[in-house]
Amino acid sequence: MSIANATAFTEKISLVFSKIEDPPVERTRVHLLTDILIIGILSVIAGGKGWEDIENYGLSKYDWLEQFLALPEGIPSADRL
Repeated sequence: MSIANATAFTEKISLVFSKIEDPPVERTRVHLLTDILIIGILSVIAGGKGWEDIENYGLSKYDWLEQFLALPEGIPSADRL
């Protein structure tokens, strides 16, 4: 997936997911819900089956993901997902 396609995908997904309320308390939230959902979707498409797979996918694709996701605190660990 090219950066342009990934950016367009991210923008569309962000619009769809923008209406979902992020349950953690604002002061304890370190990762954006949209980033988590997009990494999760991409991981599942790539064959991921659980939280550790999502984390591993994010870590292995970090350089690519940071080009179109905010990732203010990096890739969330499996215990944060």
